[in-house]
Amino acid sequence: MSPVQQQPQQLLLGLLLASVVFATVSRAAGDVGTAAYYSSPYTPTECYRDDPSQLPPSNMFAAAGGELWDNGAACGRVYAVWCVGASQSVPSNCVSDLPIEVKIIDNAFSADSSAAAYKQSVTGAALVLSEDAFNAIAKPFADSLDIKFQV
Repeated sequence: MSPVQQQPQQLLLGLLLASVVFATVSRAAGDVGTAAYYSSPYTPTECYRDDPSQLPPSNMFAAAGGELWDNGAACGRVYAVWCVGASQSVPSNCVSDLPIEVKIIDNAFSADSSAAAYKQSVTGAALVLSEDAFNAIAKPFADSLDIKFQV
């Protein structure tokens, strides 16, 4: 194969490699935001209404806030969530830097859901975790956390 013929193949290979590296780096970076928590009862939800069979038996689930809700497209999505600090206190309220996985079951900004604002430890969070999920990464008495999360 002549050098002229190899150039398109090398360019294609370079673009493919760059896209794989970009996807890996952007996924590893994740998004950052704040997590709050809410208490049971956890139904009704915007995703599953009054069907408690859709809730993970481990109680590792969350309500999505803001843009994460994505007009309901977030229903059933699973996020890895890491505690990276405390949003309102120092030192950190994190108990672990290991991720937990939560399933999105609700809209944190819906007045009709079990995660309605009046039940949240802090309003306006990107993710509002069930008490069990929040307690898996937070020290007792924390009301919100700075988190990193990714699908």
